[in-house]
Amino acid sequence: MKKRRKLWVLLACVGFGGGLLAGEPTPIWALDLDGIKVTPSIAYTGEYDDNIFRTPTNKVGDYINHIIPGIAVEATPGHHKLSASYRADILLYTHNSNQDFPRQYANLSTIFNFNRLQLRLMESFVHTNDFPTSELTTPIPRNENYLTGGLDYDLINRWGIGFDFTWGNINYLDSTFNFISENAYTYATNIFYRITGKTRVFAEFDFVQDVFWNDRTRDDYRYRGLLGVRGDLTERFSLTAKGGYEYLDYYQSNLYPNQNNFVIALEASYRPLERLQIGLAVIRSVQASTFANNADYGSFNTTLVVTYAFTPKILILPRVAFGLDNYKVAEVNPGNGALEKRLDYLYGVGIGIRYQPLKWLQLEANYQFERRDSNFNDFNYSDNRVFFTVALSM
Repeated sequence: MKKRRKLWVLLACVGFGGGLLAGEPTPIWALDLDGIKVTPSIAYTGEYDDNIFRTPTNKVGDYINHIIPGIAVEATPGHHKLSASYRADILLYTHNSNQDFPRQYANLSTIFNFNRLQLRLMESFVHTNDFPTSELTTPIPRNENYLTGGLDYDLINRWGIGFDFTWGNINYLDSTFNFISENAYTYATNIFYRITGKTRVFAEFDFVQDVFWNDRTRDDYRYRGLLGVRGDLTERFSLTAKGGYEYLDYYQSNLYPNQNNFVIALEASYRPLERLQIGLAVIRSVQASTFANNADYGSFNTTLVVTYAFTPKILILPRVAFGLDNYKVAEVNPGNGALEKRLDYLYGVGIGIRYQPLKWLQLEANYQFERRDSNFNDFNYSDNRVFFTVALSM
């Protein structure tokens, strides 16, 4: 599907320019109830943002209170794994109370492992107003729902086949953006070879159908051929990566030209030392656009996150990010009156420190800076955020 698919929009997890953001308490301790682990949590994040609407001028700053209750449940009967979680993030603005919003996140995951067969079923629901893409960087209320099912079957020796289906539903609750609300259907089949018990290489073919509710001229088909690798390559290095080519076929090809695009999604984790872990995420994809006559734009983002254990209880969390968004249809630039294709450069840097004095208590402080430089100056912005978190978990 076009936006925020788990693999293709990996940066939603690590955060553009940030990653490991405060406000998402990590499990510290779980209650074990006869084989079922229950992990309730509660956290408070205080955040100061000097540009809450990501505008180039006349910035509006505010202090935001985040109240974050959550609960996670996990069971592992036999070789199977069942998990469910719910988390709320209640935003309360000090001065701009009209921006108050109750974000909600719910997930359900089931994995059944048999002798030669693995079955998967996952459900994810998000009610949020966080910016959905690097183009749309203001609070936009919406619901996102993803239902995924799949299987892997070992055929012979180390060879196997897999199939996955994902239905995604994105509903923008702001009428201004309702025209990009959509249903997206992804069918993916692959053949894989197990290098080791924990590592496989694979070839994959995807068919994607994007159906927009209120602007059917945007509807499209996508065909992808991909090669990839997934698993632990060594004891200290794990990698999930796939890349290849995507053919994008618009229903209304007379309005929007069909395209061939190179796409890639990569997530790597390397631990060169016991105290040091390095994470890298790279995404190249095509995203839906709301800018003038552009139906889409090419998006490239990379994020590097480092975790260093200064002591067993103190972690240092530096991170850096870079992105590039390029548009294919030229528009009149209000800044100089010229006909130009929009090009955005995205920068991010941050630093955090996490302290866990007790098994059930976690403290964290973060600073994050983001900037967008565009040849269309109306879309420039810079943003500074400072926040701290106190998280309690059973």
